Amino acid sequence: MTDASTAGKSTNGKQISSKTADPKAALLDLLKGKATPGAEDFKRLVRSLDDHRILAKVFLLEGTPHVFQDSSMKYVIFRERIADEFHVGSQDVRIVGSARLGFSPSPNKYGTLFSETSDVDVVIVSSSWFDRGSQELFRNINSLGPSPRELGDVYKTPDAEVTGLALRDWRQVKDAIRNYVYDNFNPGVLPNDSPLKNDIFQSLNSTSGLFLALEPQVFVSKIRGRIFRTWRAAENYYTNSLRELKKNLSGEVAETFDDLEVDDSDKTAPGDAVAVGGESVE
Repeated sequence: MTDASTAGKSTNGKQISSKTADPKAALLDLLKGKATPGAEDFKRLVRSLDDHRILAKVFLLEGTPHVFQDSSMKYVIFRERIADEFHVGSQDVRIVGSARLGFSPSPNKYGTLFSETSDVDVVIVSSSWFDRGSQELFRNINSLGPSPRELGDVYKTPDAEVTGLALRDWRQVKDAIRNYVYDNFNPGVLPNDSPLKNDIFQSLNSTSGLFLALEPQVFVSKIRGRIFRTWRAAENYYTNSLRELKKNLSGEVAETFDDLEVDDSDKTAPGDAVAVGGESVE
């Protein structure tokens, strides 16, 4: 976490005045490239602004990430490799979360600096991958019991209560519906024996060697991903996440929402060191 000695500094060491009265003026300075936001500066912007879309676009989905801050070309090379693995354009690949900012924007661990124990979170925009993943996910959900046949006459009783659904299955259903509504697909909610999940894990895992060879600011080996149907969907997702962060910073009860890093650390493929998926995004 940042402390009082670093609160007025950005992640690249440039000083930002903590006495700026007008948050919009401070944001304008950041957009002009005069400075990049540190954790305290970003927190002030999140608290002060009502429209978080521009913050999401400029500081989460665009720009050179912290891990490649000394070389935008290395970032291009890494995005090209991810794009090749998923057969999309490199313009449809972005690094987000703490690897982008240098600190975590997640409400649960806000300000935690990016380190060797952190993960690199990747956003991929592809309608075809979104459709394929969603179809696979709902196919799996459709197989969950109890089936209408097993319920018998209870199935025909509108006010009857049905029990027997495991918590992990209930979470999978809720996550699937929520993600589909927001036009994104989290591979981490697929069962571990899903061929599609393993394909995605392996594709991301195959880029770890290149990532390390590019000599990032911090050497990490875990790469995770979330797939969005459109860029507008990605913008909406992270804009909403920043709104929830603002509620959290203001002491309000925020909606349970996936972390900005797309954090699903409990959902890993068997025998694979790479974690994929959400609550991630952060």
